[in-house]
Amino acid sequence: IKINRNVVDRLKARQARFAQGKAERLAGMPKSRIKRVLFLLNPKRQYKYWFSREGSIMALKHTGIGLLGGFLFLVGVFAYFRKDLPNITDVSGNNIGGSIQYYDRSGQVLLWEDFDAVKRIPVKGEDISTNIKKATVAIEDKDFFKHGGFDVRGIMRAGISNAVGHGATQGGSTITQQLVKLTQKWTDNRTYTRKVKELILAVELEREYNKDQILAGYLNVAPYGNIEYGVESAANDYFHKSAKDLTLAESSFLVAIPKSPSLYSPYGPYYDKDALKSRSHYILDQMAEQGMIN
Repeated sequence: IKINRNVVDRLKARQARFAQGKAERLAGMPKSRIKRVLFLLNPKRQYKYWFSREGSIMALKHTGIGLLGGFLFLVGVFAYFRKDLPNITDVSGNNIGGSIQYYDRSGQVLLWEDFDAVKRIPVKGEDISTNIKKATVAIEDKDFFKHGGFDVRGIMRAGISNAVGHGATQGGSTITQQLVKLTQKWTDNRTYTRKVKELILAVELEREYNKDQILAGYLNVAPYGNIEYGVESAANDYFHKSAKDLTLAESSFLVAIPKSPSLYSPYGPYYDKDALKSRSHYILDQMAEQGMIN
């Protein structure tokens, strides 16, 4: 009983002190509402208040309310957009299309390859060269193995660039987001609504698959110029070899293409050999800076 009384008395005394302090502040304020607002906005008084005990408590309250409100807002946005989205259970890219290959009975000699607007040969992750995996991460998403599907800094950087209007439109997409965009055929849809949906599916994709599977999925659907989709088909056509045998130089060449296939691909209508060579060298520089190659 004594402890309870002591606690109650302390709370009452604290409330009384706060009430007295508030009354004293109000007593010293101007009577006019406008003058009172200007009085409160005085920088010295603001500094004194927010660095006082009462101001610190108020700041904590506002921060807590802001965090709770932000969390509820994100939950609401997720629920609103998620209801119309498909379930990501497949990163093979089979909905994009691909090639049908016919071999002789030895299984070694290719007799015929049939494709319809999309030339693509899916392969497993272990059948893709480490060189092109490293080059892709270096130029497309250097924090790929650190983030959970999206890069906050990349999104903010792209948002600022698009708002200011300098240069081409940027998306700030990670490899995971690009995989979602390609498999869902959202490459021509650049609205902010689509971006939110892309973020949601990217997060779910990261929960469903590991990084190696996501990287392999992207490399199997990335556009490499003309009708070439996927690294295996591109390696076959450009270098007459399998994706697992690509050298560092060949990898930097291929990885340069997806940014703008019409400009960097030799099959593209605006092909610029010097631009392709420059971007290829830039990719190698990025790999060296990130410690992937010496």
